[in-house]
Amino acid sequence: MRLFITVTLAICLAAGVLTACNSNETLLTQNNTAPPQGKTTPIPGAATPADNAKRITAEELHKLWEKNEVVIIDTRAEVAYKQEHIKGSISMPTGTVLQRIDELPKNKMIVAYCT
Repeated sequence: MRLFITVTLAICLAAGVLTACNSNETLLTQNNTAPPQGKTTPIPGAATPADNAKRITAEELHKLWEKNEVVIIDTRAEVAYKQEHIKGSISMPTGTVLQRIDELPKNKMIVAYCT
C-alpha cells in the first residue's frame, strides 16, 4: 500500500513539474547558458519547456528519493499542504521561495511541485 501511495504521489509530482506552476518568480539556476547534463528522454506529447528547468520522470524522482538525494518542496498554499502532501516534502508556497532559498541544501536536487 505504501509503495502504491509513493508511486502515485511521484506521478502526481512529475505531472506538476511538467506543467510547471504559474509562478511570477524568476527561475533559480546555477548556469542558464549551459545545456542540461546527462541524457534526457523527451516525453511524448509534452511541450518543450520555455523556462529551461530540468524535468525528471516520476521514476527518476522515486530513485532519488530512495537514495535521499532530493529535497521536494510543495509550492502550493499552506492550507493545501496541510490537507495532504508528499511524505517528507517541505511547504514553501510560491511567493516565499526566494526569501527562503537559503534553507535549501546545496548538495541535493531540489524538486518543486504545485499540484
